[in-house]
Amino acid sequence: MGNLKFNIDDTCVKCGACAEDCPVQCITEGKTRFIIGKGCIGCGDCYSICPVGAVKKCINERPLKSDS
Repeated sequence: MGNLKFNIDDTCVKCGACAEDCPVQCITEGKTRFIIGKGCIGCGDCYSICPVGAVKKCINERPLKSDS
């Protein structure tokens, strides 16, 4: 089935909560949104803390249907 990972979509308001909460510090600031790097361990802290729901669950780089 693949590993559960996360992706940040265009609804990101760049508050930085996800980056501050990431235990492996793999979230960096991009031009229009924060970006989750390859070091993601799939813990879900970013998903839980995002105030606008911009962090989406993914399996093998594909968004989960129940999360869209």
